Formats: sequence, C-alpha cells, structure tokens
Amino acid sequence: MKRIFTAIGVAAAVLALSLSATSPAAAAPVEAPTPVKSRIENAAAPDAAVEQRTCRARFAEGVNHRLRAEAESAIIGSIPAGTWVQTSCTRVAGGEYTACGVSSDFWMEVYWNGNWGHSAWGCVKDWEFTS
Repeated sequence: MKRIFTAIGVAAAVLALSLSATSPAAAAPVEAPTPVKSRIENAAAPDAAVEQRTCRARFAEGVNHRLRAEAESAIIGSIPAGTWVQTSCTRVAGGEYTACGVSSDFWMEVYWNGNWGHSAWGCVKDWEFTS
C-alpha cells in the first residue's frame, strides 16, 4: 500500500512539473522599450512601436514658464493659475527653487504658447493622463 501511495505522489509531482514548465510564466521575458526621458532633450523621431502617453496639468498659482529646469533660466512666458496645459508625464530634476510654499528641485516639462519649457513641479494643483 505504501508503494502505491508513493507512486501516486511521484506521478503527481511529475505532472505538476511538466505543466509548470509549459506555462506562459516560464516563457522568456519580453524586453520592454526604454521610455523617453524628456520631450525636450529627445530630438530623435519617436519609435512607432512605443505608445506615447500624453498628460495635462494645472497650477495652484500663476507660474513662470522657463526655458530650462533652473530658477535662473530665462522666462519664456507666464502660465495663469488654474489653466490646463499639456505636460510631460514625468517630473524632471533640475535646479532648486522655492515656489508655492515648497522647496524642490523637481520641474515639469510644459507646452505653453507654442513652446516646450519648464515650470515648478511644487505648484502643480492637478495632473492627469489624457491618453
């Protein structure tokens, strides 16, 4: 009787191992595309196979639209508080600033009046994916 139960146990283990070896989880991993770091820094044409996400944000207070992610960078515009603007979907590191009661070195890439630039991440009131 002990031999029968041992044989059944061995058969069950072999069956379980053979099923797990053919499962999709055991397949070779698919290489994920490298995300675009920055819309401004990336001058190359986007890869057609990579789905681009778009986002928008609005700021709690009026903010400066700067050429670079630095507090001393040239101001190329001013974005009024509460205005929805097209943005990158990630924040970028840059120079330190204090705005809207926050000290930070994170910036958001913003498209405003026909130009990509940077505005203070600490002033973002609302942010969302648009696609």
